[in-house]
Amino acid sequence: MPNKKSAIIRILIGIILAVVGLSLDFIIKPEEIISRTLSLTFALGCGLIGSGLGALHKIKSIENVPGKFKQIEIEYKDERNEFIRNKANAKAGDISNWFVIILAYICVIMGYPNWLIFFMVGIFCIKYILGVLLMNKYNKEF
Repeated sequence: MPNKKSAIIRILIGIILAVVGLSLDFIIKPEEIISRTLSLTFALGCGLIGSGLGALHKIKSIENVPGKFKQIEIEYKDERNEFIRNKANAKAGDISNWFVIILAYICVIMGYPNWLIFFMVGIFCIKYILGVLLMNKYNKEF
């Protein structure tokens, strides 16, 4: 369940990481390896900001409807819903393991190209999307 404190902490850490990554990225020469790390720091900061803002939006929309928070909390702790979430996460994890194995073969064959970073990020995104899709599927089955 989202809470305001963790969302605000995520936003603040995200702002700090984004500012540090962006400001130091202009100082460091682009050919240095640390420049990539700073770019990733900036991207991580932006992701944390988006995550925190999304959580705050969700909290605000729940607060506007009376009794909605209690209903969501009951549904979240429900044994059936917990079983469905666990089963969906397990299945998505199994599928993503195969993607990681395929990625390892691609790394060996192609010699670690730059686009591989984006490919790996895509695999992890697919894992979470599959988790949501499978959760909906199992929710209809049970």
